[in-house]
Amino acid sequence: MAIRTSGIIPGFGGTDFLQMKNQLAELQRQLGSGKKSETYAGLGLDRSLALSFQGSRSQVASYQQNISLVQTRIKIMDTALSGVQKTVASTKTSLTSIDFTLASGRTVGQLAASNSLDAVIGMLNSDDGGRYLFGGRQTGTPPVLDSAAIMAGQGTKDGFKQALLERMQADLGSSAASPERDAGATGRLTLSGAAASPITLAEDGAHAFGLKLDNVTGAVGGATATMTAGPPASLSIATGAGTAKAGENLTIGFKLPDGSTERITLTAVAADSPTVGPGQFRIGATQTETLANMRGALGDGLAKLVSTGLAAASATEAGEDFFKGETNAAVLAGPPAVQPGVAKRLVPGVSGTMADAVAFDTPANAENRTLRWYQGDRISGDPRATAAAQVDTAVSVTYGARADEEALRATIQNLAVASAVTFQNDDTLAKERYQALASRVASGLSGQGAAQTVTSIQIEIASANSNADAAKARHKETDAMLTGLLSDVTGVNNEELAAQIVALQTMMQASYQTSSMLSKLTLVNYL
Repeated sequence: MAIRTSGIIPGFGGTDFLQMKNQLAELQRQLGSGKKSETYAGLGLDRSLALSFQGSRSQVASYQQNISLVQTRIKIMDTALSGVQKTVASTKTSLTSIDFTLASGRTVGQLAASNSLDAVIGMLNSDDGGRYLFGGRQTGTPPVLDSAAIMAGQGTKDGFKQALLERMQADLGSSAASPERDAGATGRLTLSGAAASPITLAEDGAHAFGLKLDNVTGAVGGATATMTAGPPASLSIATGAGTAKAGENLTIGFKLPDGSTERITLTAVAADSPTVGPGQFRIGATQTETLANMRGALGDGLAKLVSTGLAAASATEAGEDFFKGETNAAVLAGPPAVQPGVAKRLVPGVSGTMADAVAFDTPANAENRTLRWYQGDRISGDPRATAAAQVDTAVSVTYGARADEEALRATIQNLAVASAVTFQNDDTLAKERYQALASRVASGLSGQGAAQTVTSIQIEIASANSNADAAKARHKETDAMLTGLLSDVTGVNNEELAAQIVALQTMMQASYQTSSMLSKLTLVNYL
């Protein structure tokens, strides 16, 4: 009779014990890792579900990474734009101060504008890990040159100060190095001589520079004013019927290069008046004498206007020429074609100077001799579309920006204009010229009448951030759901595992005990 010593169940051999041992090891592994299998193949029919859930989680993680990157960049951009606004507000306060103390030819307000220019340029050159955020699609280099280069130029290329001088020479009609202080500056108007009758005042040609006659209002007895529209426009004041009376006046309106207007009012005062103030003229013994006195008052008024309002308007317009530059697509088309934003430069007149300039140079020539302050992307239509990120299925946010956008360009432009003009203590009209300039710069920094403001840029970028936030919240919920579903497929029930382990251990122990007992059994013991 054969005695079995390998177990109590027929057919249950050593390989069965090895399988039980391996099964126990696998159950213990599952209990320790919390996973049914270390590989997808081990999941059996649930493998496709697990792969699908894991793929979805990976996509969500990719979106979340994009959102984190976008929101970091938007935060940097918003901080920069807020800094620009604070800097501008502080500068406006300094510029509108009544203080006219000069240091090296500039006021405290101008020095503040110069410091602000450096600060704003630094903010617009903000980057995230070497990616510049205000250059549109061009992200590898700072989009704005430093102020020293912008003002003075680089190499053979002129900067803003040279363009400013040439524009002021053209508007004021003077080739002097300081046209605003030139007593011979005409504002591009020709006034008849002191003894001439009638008085004539005429534009020196059909061009965009200098003062332009706009209108004449009021009446003075014994004088007849006649205006010819042109271009070029002209004004004639001749003797006429009647006699001038104290208090009567003529007002002549002028258009300035920056679109603003100024007026000179000529008011008659009695012949025996002890004083004759600015804009006043004495009534003479004859109409011819009265007309001569009126002409003297007009000449004085023009000289003052040229040195103050016109000089300030010219500086403001020079800023437009240099920083906004040429935007006319037909002109830029060439040939050769030139990208937008190239500075508008003047061609000398027949005198060989800018004093009688009548036209702008070609964009190609201007490009060759003028520095570009903005080095970023110039051709993208929508600045926001120059940077985009997908934050969800079929959902992208756009958050790009360019330093040459209207609001940002105008900020740099006006700060540069305020910084570039200098004054002298011995110039009796310097303070009034500064006030005319400061008011224009402050208006430009305020964005009055502008289609875009720094705040509007912030709002647009904040909208992208809000969309990213909404997607972030959705992904958080989706990830939690996918994690749960994946856990259901790949995870284990610890209570069930524990029960299986105990049952398996009990079976193995019983088998081992029985095998041990049978191994000691002999025929004698059996009988």
